Parts: sequence; structure tokens; C-alpha cells
Amino acid sequence: MWFKAIENLSELNEMTEISVGDNHLVLSNHEGEVRCFENRCPHEDFQLSLGCIQNGRIKCSLHGFSFDLETGESSEEGVDPLRLFRIKIEEQVIYVEINPDQ
Repeated sequence: MWFKAIENLSELNEMTEISVGDNHLVLSNHEGEVRCFENRCPHEDFQLSLGCIQNGRIKCSLHGFSFDLETGESSEEGVDPLRLFRIKIEEQVIYVEINPDQ
């Protein structure tokens, strides 16, 4: 199901925290690429919105692990991938797809 996340694309910062139902997410706008991911490091359950985005990766500020914003892949072996969410932009409105099965 698609949920409205941000009313106007211009409201999007480099990292914008949002909640959709029980999902705590981050919308990111890095070098013109809009991505959405869970606001939780898969390694230590720490808020990724406290980190930074570098070279297309979100870096966790707790241990320095990073996750690819396109694939979710971790920089460290044995660490679960980052949970990513599909987005769509229609008439400057950002929507996030949340599947109830996830």
C-alpha cells in the first residue's frame, strides 16, 4: 500500500524522519536521489537519522557501519541488510510503499 509521506518535495531535507503507521523511517535526498529506509541500524537498533550520508551510504554514528542506500547491503559481514522502502513522487508529493507482510 502507498502512503503519503511528504506533501511537497521541497520540504525534504538531506534526512527527514517520518512515521507511517508503526514504521519509523527516513527519507533522504542526497545528490538528487530520494531514498527511504528504516530509521534503525540492523546491527544495534540505533537511529540511523543520527548518522550521515556519504557516497550513497548511510553511516551509523554508533559503530560506523554503513549501508548502501540502493541495495541495503552492509559494510560488515554478518550484519543484516538495511530495510529499504520503495517511493514514488507524483506532483511533488512523496509516497512510501509499506507492505503489511514485511
